[in-house]
Amino acid sequence: MSRIRRSWSGAFVAAAAVGTLAVTLIPGPAQASPKEAKAAAGTTAGATANIEVIASKLNNPRGLSVQADGTILIAESGVGKPGCAPGTKCVGTTGSIYRVKGTQQGRVVTGLASSAVAPTNPYEPISAAGPNDVEANGSGYLVLSGFGGGTDDRAKLGADAAKLGTLQTASGWVVGDPVKHETLLDPDWILGHPANPEEASIHSNPWRFARNGRGFLVTDAGANDLIGVGFGGRTTTEAIFPDNELPAPGGAAAPSAKEKKALESLAPQAKTVAADGTVKVQAVPSGIVKGADGAFYVADMGGLRPGASRIWRIVPGHRAEVFASGLTAVTDLAADKNGNLIALTLTGGFQQQGPPLPGKLSRVDIKTKAVTEIPTDGKLAMSTGLAVGPNNEIYVTNNSVGTEGQLIKITE
Repeated sequence: MSRIRRSWSGAFVAAAAVGTLAVTLIPGPAQASPKEAKAAAGTTAGATANIEVIASKLNNPRGLSVQADGTILIAESGVGKPGCAPGTKCVGTTGSIYRVKGTQQGRVVTGLASSAVAPTNPYEPISAAGPNDVEANGSGYLVLSGFGGGTDDRAKLGADAAKLGTLQTASGWVVGDPVKHETLLDPDWILGHPANPEEASIHSNPWRFARNGRGFLVTDAGANDLIGVGFGGRTTTEAIFPDNELPAPGGAAAPSAKEKKALESLAPQAKTVAADGTVKVQAVPSGIVKGADGAFYVADMGGLRPGASRIWRIVPGHRAEVFASGLTAVTDLAADKNGNLIALTLTGGFQQQGPPLPGKLSRVDIKTKAVTEIPTDGKLAMSTGLAVGPNNEIYVTNNSVGTEGQLIKITE
């Protein structure tokens, strides 16, 4: 029962509205590699990033996956419906799958559903709800689409919206429907969120998925849960993620006006302040990856507050446990070739003046849980998708709001 009226992509718009976020990277390698820097400095403190732009001009790029041969697939949420009246939500078929295979790249699937509110300001980036994640499936593709509501909301948007919020094949067969699951069961009612007549009580926004045997696990950022999808589209609630408690407003812990604006896109903070001043924000589960130990690891956003994100360890059929904490605004997870976790941070925080701080990459040691930052030279801006390639290279979707999105490669 998420009290979030807007889709999760609305949080991107809110953050984008408070400052200039796009970072321009020139295609090709940037600076010395971290290995060279380490050799020169004798320490990781002086390491700089080796960043290369692989693709640009992407339309709201979200999740991505890398195949064994190095082929990269990117889910593009699209731009809604061209020609939609300013301030109006319209559904179009501009969602797509973008593929990079060797020296060839381009869209291999088009015509997928995409929902967006047309900007009233021509300088405002358009943020869409559409394909959020993708992976190869035999000779085709599996696509997880985002949304932001329940089945009634989806029906009101017309026939083109029918597959928003579903796990589907690119050819159109629906594998599972998290929006229907949320509408029928509303699993996180147990968290006791206070009633708010101004906010929808049913809200589903599927974000990432991972294979689990012959089925799948889907994180629902709007519904605060992990959904199992099995044979015949059967869905089960595998985990419900509790709210995170943030320090009481005031002093150094107080969020800036800009941070409050972005937080409002996630949950109405004024309605969740405890008697002692502690603020509760909904978990907003995001990235998921299967670890070498067979368990699944799921990140949450932690209300976009610095240090408030958690990584959960989940064995299906067992209670979820917090594996790591103290991270910030984690939008995606991946595992490197050593079995360690890589976490992608959307933004390091908000300032009273100027744009949000850059995002970052962090490595979490699977054995010690120690967290170390991977150098990115402040080049990550509104980055949402993450994957690790066959040679341990890291791929990130950068500038993920609007039509200036990028796929970048980071090597250490």
